[in-house]
Amino acid sequence: MSNQSDSPKRALTRDDVLDAAAAMVKKNGPRALTMRKLAAELGTAVTSIYWHVGNRESLLEALVERTVTDLGEIRAQGRTPATRIVSVTRALRAQLRGHPHLVAMVHERGLTERMFQPATQALVHEVHAAGLRGGQAADVVRSLLFQVVGFVLVERNRERAPVQYPGDESLWDAGAAEHDPALAKGLAAPPDPERLFLLSVRAMVDGLLGERPAERAH
Repeated sequence: MSNQSDSPKRALTRDDVLDAAAAMVKKNGPRALTMRKLAAELGTAVTSIYWHVGNRESLLEALVERTVTDLGEIRAQGRTPATRIVSVTRALRAQLRGHPHLVAMVHERGLTERMFQPATQALVHEVHAAGLRGGQAADVVRSLLFQVVGFVLVERNRERAPVQYPGDESLWDAGAAEHDPALAKGLAAPPDPERLFLLSVRAMVDGLLGERPAERAH
């Protein structure tokens, strides 16, 4: 009786190649992706990789197209316009944070606006639901997109930056904080990006929509 090892090996597919390539890029960045390393990861010949996806540039293009597609639709959550808009910005931030190298590849190939289209469309819908129209609505949508992208860039830069000397804990004392010990303590502590993101976006949304904080669902 034949055992499991005697069963035929499943044929490699294009999706298998793209899955493995995306995993390599996500872990080590696009420069680490070579056809030889990819073939080794998949346990196949380099010629098989070329047969499924073409050359390396074609592979990168396929990864970009897949990333744009996979990010896909963003669904707003919440019962008020403000909470639904905030939920869209949180979803977009999570997408950008979850695929930094792939998102960078999308940007380098001039597809950033297309990648942002689902989030932009969701914001347009919610801003309309909040009663805004025309140029005012466009300004709100773009302001929120700029806030999300800028925040993520700051997060990434802080994560990749070398250890700072002196650090915040050394720079901030009661004197530097104009004799506000609580402020000094807060600035000396490590930042909480999630809390700061919500604080900044909620303040923006409340101001842009003209809503009172009490109208926001917690």
